[in-house]
Amino acid sequence: MLFSKKYCIIIIKYISYSIITANYEIKDFLENPGVDYMDKKKCVSFILSLCAQYKNVIFLVMCLAVHFLYMFVFFIMKIYPFAFINLLSTAFYVAFLIFSKDKRSSEMSTVAAYFEILIFALLSETISRNTYGFIFFVLGMIPVIFFLAPSYGNKRFAFQGVGIVTAVLIDKMQLFIPESYFKQTFSALSLHEQNFRFINLLITLFTILYVTFFYKLEADMMRSELDYQCTHDPLTGLYNRRFLYDEIKKSADNYISVVLLDIDNFKKINDRFGHDEGDDILVRVSECLKEEAKGADIYAVRWGGEEFILYYKSFEKDKAYERITSLCRNISVNAVLPDNNGVTVTAGLAHGKVSDFDELVKTADTYLYKGKANGKNCIVWENNEAQYSA
Repeated sequence: MLFSKKYCIIIIKYISYSIITANYEIKDFLENPGVDYMDKKKCVSFILSLCAQYKNVIFLVMCLAVHFLYMFVFFIMKIYPFAFINLLSTAFYVAFLIFSKDKRSSEMSTVAAYFEILIFALLSETISRNTYGFIFFVLGMIPVIFFLAPSYGNKRFAFQGVGIVTAVLIDKMQLFIPESYFKQTFSALSLHEQNFRFINLLITLFTILYVTFFYKLEADMMRSELDYQCTHDPLTGLYNRRFLYDEIKKSADNYISVVLLDIDNFKKINDRFGHDEGDDILVRVSECLKEEAKGADIYAVRWGGEEFILYYKSFEKDKAYERITSLCRNISVNAVLPDNNGVTVTAGLAHGKVSDFDELVKTADTYLYKGKANGKNCIVWENNEAQYSA
């Protein structure tokens, strides 16, 4: 009992530490001022992704709980061979959990747990002459190990082969072990045969469902990540051209405003302060654009290099001009160079129908060029084009 109590305290401390750590991560996520209301609504997804990160540890805790409960059940039933086997298994899982400090070590522990389950099932079914349904554990783990130990690559096929051989041996157990073998134990076991087979079947099905759930979760997360990479610029996190053109194809032919922005003297910034500072300026300018594009009718796009596009759906050109004026001021305040000078941008604003998007971009580019040629740090559109045409 002292042995069990000591290691129970260790594992409870370990689980508590993991839960507290996860709680702090969730709390930081919710209290982060940069996270808006819609992101906070995704907290459930965040928690699930956190569980996916620790799926191997959760699996080991589940196995520990099963062995721990079985140890007491068989001890109360006075079936001491089973109680002793589950006591050893409990000790193994405590060691596995203590060792599982990162993803790599948790996978190693899971592989060790896989072979422990095979040995446990083989010994248990030897004692019960294949009547208690511990073979279900083996059958369940054969597909499960492939998902829980991805870093082992093709070795997982060998692991599965060992599992298949073990399952066949267990299935033929009654042919090799006479009924008189472990007669006293077997007669005690036979009274509860159907109950334990049903319980072990449920445990196995739950394990398979658990792994299937996290497999789907990780597949969805990977698909979302790929979608993000296909539609976003990797440096700034803004949308890219591909995303914008896809949105245009799906849009009705309404009037839009297109703003083409360019950071002034960006080459000089790179030459004077270095490319790292140049990248930092791109990111800070992009943050201002993201703030501007929080509305559902605005897209902020990195068009290329230091050029950006703001796409205003169903916006009148006067309103778009006012917003861009405010945005330019915001950029000069928030994107500051090491010499304490604020970054400036030049913008060209064009207005027209969605179907003429490419022509609108050319028009905005023409306005932008006129602004660059006549002082920079300005917004050029049809109302002031003549002023910048000299």
